Amino acid sequence: MAWIRMLIGMAVCQDGIGGPPGPDPNAEPLKSLVVGSCARQDRPAPLWETMAKSRPDCVVLLGDNIYGDSRDPEVLRSKYQKLVANPGFANLRKDRVLMATWDDHDYGENDSGAEYPAKDLSKKLFLEFLGKGEGDPRSTRPGIFESRIFGPPGKRVQVILLDTRWFRTPLAKREGRKGEYAPLDDPNSTFLGEEQWAWFEKELAREAEIRLIGSSIQVIPEEHPFEKWANFPRERERFLGLLEKSGASGVILLSGDRHLGEISCLSPRPGTGNYPLFEMTASGINQGSQKFRLPEANRHRVASLAWGNHFGVVRIDWAKEDPEIRLELRDEQGETVVSSRLGLSNISRKGPPSVPVTLRDGEIGPSGVATKVGQEVRLRFRVASTGKSKDGARVFLNTNENYRDRDNVTVVLDMAELGNSLADKGFGDPSGKLAGKELVAVGKIELFRESPQIVIRKIENLVIEK
Repeated sequence: MAWIRMLIGMAVCQDGIGGPPGPDPNAEPLKSLVVGSCARQDRPAPLWETMAKSRPDCVVLLGDNIYGDSRDPEVLRSKYQKLVANPGFANLRKDRVLMATWDDHDYGENDSGAEYPAKDLSKKLFLEFLGKGEGDPRSTRPGIFESRIFGPPGKRVQVILLDTRWFRTPLAKREGRKGEYAPLDDPNSTFLGEEQWAWFEKELAREAEIRLIGSSIQVIPEEHPFEKWANFPRERERFLGLLEKSGASGVILLSGDRHLGEISCLSPRPGTGNYPLFEMTASGINQGSQKFRLPEANRHRVASLAWGNHFGVVRIDWAKEDPEIRLELRDEQGETVVSSRLGLSNISRKGPPSVPVTLRDGEIGPSGVATKVGQEVRLRFRVASTGKSKDGARVFLNTNENYRDRDNVTVVLDMAELGNSLADKGFGDPSGKLAGKELVAVGKIELFRESPQIVIRKIENLVIEK
């Protein structure tokens, strides 16, 4: 099997800086990949050996690969040396492609971002132990983001690893809540930085059947108060909008950080390629809770492993007519505890890309609604589906094609109050004429049967874009 893994490794195409021109059409396709994060180098980590025994083609590390937490280069070096000297880790890494990004504890300090003063030192040591040292293409540019493509045309898997630390704006802290953060609605805030955003857009334009996008922290979950993309709602909307704008198909997200395992899913809607967007979080190589605990709040969760050490596996069966993808979370014995199975057709784009909405100052998108219940907002969205009550007194404008989706937001038009004004604007039948339109709804987020909605009774609270 080692020679097959070496062939797969030879088929790699990096991010265009110093990499080969493209995948080898005769190369073996990637069939399995393991993913993990959160490993204290000074504690036993039998999971490294368990991961090796699963015989993956590729290894992806999503951060907190050591718990460095120091600006002293000798301290960091000694901690990396403990990691690479671990026999299980050495066995896992041998003859395999290793791709890695960092999170806060191997980047620098807890929850740190662009403000961390010693990030150049952290990067040098990261590349020395988990990259290619001074010869690594990433050594010549800011951050450690990278991308590779495995396999021949028709069976290509692109792995994109983002850097969620180097450029990230400082977090907005919650008053009196240590380690908890509030959404930052600042148009000047950034998660990836413009250089990485531009690179990411170019990567999404490359040809691939499956795209695995790794982020050290969670993208889809919105409710828990800790680090997550939803702390920067504008950047999260930009991320989802770029997936749509790029026309990228076959996207699956991978994440770490939370010391738990779970699979989350955004329902199909404009902004997610009109196919379900899955995210597998694998975050507990030796940092998983050893006692039972309840899962964190996450309305997008479809399966969870809230406690126990674990790692993630992505398996691809290319032999089937509709290639089958399995997302698995496995425990220290290698047993599959959580699994989700889907065909490639299930995550393939349906129709051409739509034009993503661009948030303006003071606006939120549908993904920012969960944290705003009871608050007045300006919601910008594109109408994905419509409906109306039997008596026609209310018209429903939905952000999702399926109004029953957990992440759908409904804007309710009170036609007794709005009917004449809408007719004057040429929208006498808004359930038909507003479908596909970009709107701004102004009002309070309320819950109706646990689903968020805004009720519009004044025409000035509904802006219909041309």
